[in-house]
Amino acid sequence: MLISKFLHIALALTLVGSVSKAVDFQREVLPLLSDRCFQCHGPDENARQADLRLDVRGEAIDYGAIVPHQPESSTLVERILADDDSVMPPRTAKKQLSPAEREILRQWVAEGAKYEKHWAFMPPQKRMPPEVENKDWPAGPIDRFVLAKLEGQGLTPNNEADRYTLIRRLYLDLTGLPPSAEEVEAFAADKSAGAYERLVDRLLASPHFGERMALEWLDAVRYADTNGYSIDGGRHMWLWRDWVINAFNQNWPYDQFLVEQLAGDLLENPTDAQLIATGMQRNNMVTHEGGTIPEENLTNYNADRVKTLGEAVMGLTLGCAQCHDHKYDPITQRDYYRLFAFFNTLSDKGLDGSGGVNPRPFFEAQTVLQTGEEPVLRETIAHLEQQLANPSEADMAKWEDRQREELDRRAVGLVILPTRALKISTPNSGSGFGIDNERVIHITYAPDIAAYDVLLQLPSIDEPITGIRVRMLPDDELDGALGHGKLEAGDTQKSLLLTALSMSADAAPGEVVNLHRLIPARQVTASSWREGYRAENVLDPRRQNGWSPKLESSAPQHLTYTFQSPIDAGQTPYLTVQLNYGKGGRRIAARTEIDVITGNDDGSPLPAEMISIVRTPVNQRSEQQQQALADYYAQHASATQSLRTALANARERLGVVTGKFSTMIMDQAEEPRTTYVLARGDYSQPGKVVTPGTPEVLPAMDEAAPSNRLGLAQWLVAPDHPLTARVEVNRVWKQLFGAGLVRTPADFGVQGAYPTHPELLDWLAVDFVEHGWDVKRLVRMIVTSSTYRQSAAAPAELLRRDPLNELLARGPRFRLPAEFVRDSALKTSGLLVDRLGGPSVNPYTPGDPWREVSHYGSTYATAQAFVQDHGEKLYRRSLYTYWKRTVPPPNMAAFDAPNRETCVVNRGATNTPLQALVLLNDTQFVEASRAFAERIYAHDSTDESRLRWATMEMLSRPPTDAELGILMAALSRERESYASDRPAAEKLLDVGESARDESIPVEEHAAWTQIATLLLNLSEAITRN
Repeated sequence: MLISKFLHIALALTLVGSVSKAVDFQREVLPLLSDRCFQCHGPDENARQADLRLDVRGEAIDYGAIVPHQPESSTLVERILADDDSVMPPRTAKKQLSPAEREILRQWVAEGAKYEKHWAFMPPQKRMPPEVENKDWPAGPIDRFVLAKLEGQGLTPNNEADRYTLIRRLYLDLTGLPPSAEEVEAFAADKSAGAYERLVDRLLASPHFGERMALEWLDAVRYADTNGYSIDGGRHMWLWRDWVINAFNQNWPYDQFLVEQLAGDLLENPTDAQLIATGMQRNNMVTHEGGTIPEENLTNYNADRVKTLGEAVMGLTLGCAQCHDHKYDPITQRDYYRLFAFFNTLSDKGLDGSGGVNPRPFFEAQTVLQTGEEPVLRETIAHLEQQLANPSEADMAKWEDRQREELDRRAVGLVILPTRALKISTPNSGSGFGIDNERVIHITYAPDIAAYDVLLQLPSIDEPITGIRVRMLPDDELDGALGHGKLEAGDTQKSLLLTALSMSADAAPGEVVNLHRLIPARQVTASSWREGYRAENVLDPRRQNGWSPKLESSAPQHLTYTFQSPIDAGQTPYLTVQLNYGKGGRRIAARTEIDVITGNDDGSPLPAEMISIVRTPVNQRSEQQQQALADYYAQHASATQSLRTALANARERLGVVTGKFSTMIMDQAEEPRTTYVLARGDYSQPGKVVTPGTPEVLPAMDEAAPSNRLGLAQWLVAPDHPLTARVEVNRVWKQLFGAGLVRTPADFGVQGAYPTHPELLDWLAVDFVEHGWDVKRLVRMIVTSSTYRQSAAAPAELLRRDPLNELLARGPRFRLPAEFVRDSALKTSGLLVDRLGGPSVNPYTPGDPWREVSHYGSTYATAQAFVQDHGEKLYRRSLYTYWKRTVPPPNMAAFDAPNRETCVVNRGATNTPLQALVLLNDTQFVEASRAFAERIYAHDSTDESRLRWATMEMLSRPPTDAELGILMAALSRERESYASDRPAAEKLLDVGESARDESIPVEEHAAWTQIATLLLNLSEAITRN
């Protein structure tokens, strides 16, 4: 053993030449100790082995593990150089020391084993920017720090990017949207002094700047529109999102930005805006699930708040100290629960948030965004109301002709055939569902809300099945609340209420509706309906007024669902139908039969009165009849649907900018809960009582500060706080360069990455504080630097030497965030709706993925079934897309958008075939290509000119001659293809709800749509260069 030890030391001495200068503790030693040693010999007392602690110099020396200047006498050196089972780390450890790393530790001990406090726990110092040899390149202090490191490595910075690249880079980085072709050409032609800086200032002043900057913050503090746990019901938090956008646009100082979000309610006479701001720490997930334990839930909520505070604001993995002392950082479990105590004073409940109502505490307020839209919206509403009140006589005449044709076709070929009811599935326990003779579905008891799926076997027939008929049967022996049951005392009429109906067809029997294969409806009719409870209401599960028939008589009632396209019973012999009586107050059909139909439905969506008027010649109608028909046409005809949608959206938007809405906020409970150190983080194992306080390793709170969230917020933004400014500067740098100066933005602790440019990080952090925490000034300083303006193109040798661009010898290149991929497509298509703020929207999504993870039909909670929006809501920026935590928007999840269940400060970046499939096939992107094709076609009269403009609009640069040749050949090929296949062209152009320019020939429009798709699918189109 002894001989072996000295042989290893002799070997290590031969490696001294590889460590030519003094060992740097922060960069070289501490990462090794943390990574290889601290798990067993670090801050966590409970996990410490052999009573050896290596994170504190005095204890390591007292133990004898380290003898300064005497590596041959140090147990640490002996054990890391051992070649037997005493070697450290143990042979079973996943992370071993390399020979070079062993020599670093040996030399460090030989040099005296100097310890330093971890860099991130010391206040940043603003050192003078270093002198550099190349005096011409630096545009400011940032460049001098970067260039000094490059010159030290024998490297030179890259050339400045061309003006096409620069304007696209700035637009995407500062607004999240690409520039137009006209804006690109104007900037490329403007060679005047200060043109670049003027462009920067214009983009910083854009309202889109706030939308762009908000995205990372929403990730970091886990903004979503649903509660997350259990059924993931809906909540209302968009007022807080509006607040964040407004704060960035108004350039609120970052210290104020933090203080108001953490403790706005504790400020003197807080404004509504300051209360809204406190929603930051109400973005955590909550539950109302029965059977869970409220105290455990509250512990989870506050643990999430501490985790978010740590990773989003302080750059520390505080959550690692919930169950024990942090294994790597000097954060004790007591430190953790003292931070926990700041948030344990809220009056929130452990079970709350059902039925789409915000969990307490909440209040109502107006949005802080001042958009100036109200006059225009009122004018728009008046105009749309006028259009609906005075429909086009020609359009109405065409509609009447179609109605008469439909009426004449009623019941043509109609055959009604029974199905076999094989099985019922329901989320409602004890609801008494059953099946009689594989035919009649019965229920003897119903809760207030109920839903069930029934699996049907279809009859074996040759004719295509065109729809189903759901028949509700009377039964005077049953409770009056059940369908056609007897009237109870005090009842004036019988009623039932079917709120939603959906179905899927399959080749094999399925237990529940296959939501990826939902069968869309062409129309829904009913035997009768009460005013306001029309049959088509069942197609929107969000509506509470579904279909309710008139039950004055005892006759059976039925609803007929005609498929958009017939199905072949031979290929899909099974049908699963879901009936939802949600929110009906136990008004459920007691006995139901389901048939299939072939041929045409014998019903009509028109009321009997309208059928009579339509069949009456115009010259024989009374004025009252004509007016009644016009009113019906305006309110129900498919021809006026787009007008009705636009009117509804405009009225809703007016309400958004003028009304008050609920939002969750922070408050102080009248009797704050006592906070304990929880053994192993278990709510049921309380230990010592703790009071609010901050980690001992960091500067202490001001003694005069209040011992509440306001004091915490003030401590975080104190000038001597070592973390807050560094973390925010790093976040902004990451937004602009794709990676931070610290590559682990959530972890500035000893396990985190050492800064690539520590002096630059500290200079920026101190400068940020000295200039009033001015975010726009910080962004401007970075984007006007020569470092930022470098070309991303680089020679192979530089890519080999610095593949991650840690030296910043070239400009960054990275794929756009998911939201900007979609927004860019909408912008170039001309479909993007430029509205700021407001409630979240539901653009296109495949099928109904929400119901797959919900208890659909068995709860009052919202966000249980996806219902697509229409009109302008389909084309809002992605920031406003409804974010359901269990099912984030699929076309953005494919591009690595997070679910926002917890804090995310660094999104992943994957490259998968699914991303290309989204761009090629997703409705949003196909429609964007179709609309972009219309813009291309309208731009000019020659193919070459159109293609040059299209490339400039999509990629912000002109095409090369070779690229132009490829595009011309592709256009010719697509024209030839669609000239021989008009149905394919019509099918392509039918995607999406936006109106098509009918003046463009179908085959020509389809060909240009494929060219637009080709451009959109280029890697360059979704990449920030």
